[in-house]
Amino acid sequence: MTLYRAKLFAGLLLGAFFLAGCTGTQQAILDQGIEAARQAKDAEAETLKATVCAMSIGAYHRVNTDLEQRALDVLCGGQWERPVTADDLRALRALGDLSGGS
Repeated sequence: MTLYRAKLFAGLLLGAFFLAGCTGTQQAILDQGIEAARQAKDAEAETLKATVCAMSIGAYHRVNTDLEQRALDVLCGGQWERPVTADDLRALRALGDLSGGS
């Protein structure tokens, strides 16, 4: 187990321990906070995706490799000449990492 996973597991275990002692009101407040955080992250993801898809045609051709262009075509709804491959999925994941995806 990596150090990161160990810390994550310890944090989750500690969080579960504290949540077990919460009153109904405290639990409702925590649930509202969690839902607000989810909504904020979802809005961030939509914005990041829209930003990538708003790239100009010139930048699309100057900056991206062929593989990145195919991945952008899938993400942004472009035309396809062939089926999606594992390389395409890896490129999409890399683009997500570059754009700050979690």
